[in-house]
Parts: sequence; structure tokens; C-alpha cells
Amino acid sequence: MNFFRRSGTMQAFEVTLYPQEYSMFARCHSSTLKATAVLLCLPILLVACSTPGAHSPLLSAEPAIDAVLTRPPRTLRLFFAALPDVSRSNITLLGPAGEYQLRGLHTMAADDLMIEILEPAATPGDYTVQWSTVVGDDPMEYTGSFAFHVQAD
Repeated sequence: MNFFRRSGTMQAFEVTLYPQEYSMFARCHSSTLKATAVLLCLPILLVACSTPGAHSPLLSAEPAIDAVLTRPPRTLRLFFAALPDVSRSNITLLGPAGEYQLRGLHTMAADDLMIEILEPAATPGDYTVQWSTVVGDDPMEYTGSFAFHVQAD
């Protein structure tokens, strides 16, 4: 309570009411703005987290990712987080001699894709496996690549 003198009499009045109400309004307004900002940003974050670059379903491969081999592989086998759709999958092998012929893309029912290399690479060097697939119930097509190296005997 604050007091002031007017014509010789004391009168009391409340001056702290408005700053408290204003402060409460500012806090409510600030909270509302924060909640609105979170609600507006949430869909953007969800979309960003579900983009293909955010997560790869490829778990491992044979030959292993970044492996150094003493002899060329005869097959490629890629293991995924869920069963891939063979009809919507593709694997390509690139190496020192260009693109290699592959045949028989199939799954062994172990959440994998397997394919035979028709003429295994006889040239030492760096090789790149490029892949694309749809896995499990996820309709999104995932793509990726990995490398391995065949060294000379």
C-alpha cells in the first residue's frame, strides 16, 4: 500500500496491482508465443527427421563395408533393418573396369538382398556398391553406396 496526502487527509491506494497484472499478462503472452512456436516447428522437425538421408536401413554387407579383400567376391549380400522388396530394389557394382554384370537379385528371407557377380572382378582396386530399395512397410525408397577394396595377391 502506498499513502499520499491530499488536503490534510491520508488516503491509501494500491499501485502494485497494474504491474502484477501486466507482468502476468506478459508471462501468459510469452508462454502462448512459445507454445505456438513449438507447434509450428514440430511438423518441420518431423519431416526433417524422416528424410532419406536421416536414416539408412542398411545394417551390414558381404563383403563388409570398407573391407580389404585378397580375392574378388562372387556375390554381394546386403542386410537391412527389415525385409526389402526385391521388385523395387537395385544393386550396381562399379570398379576399375567400369560397371560389372550382376544377375539373380533375390532375398534369402533374412532381411537381405543377394546378387551374383557374373564375372568376378579380376582387377585389384577400389569397388563401389550402389543400392536402392524399399524395406518393410515403409513406402520410402532408400538409396546408398559403400566401398570395398580388392588388393593384388
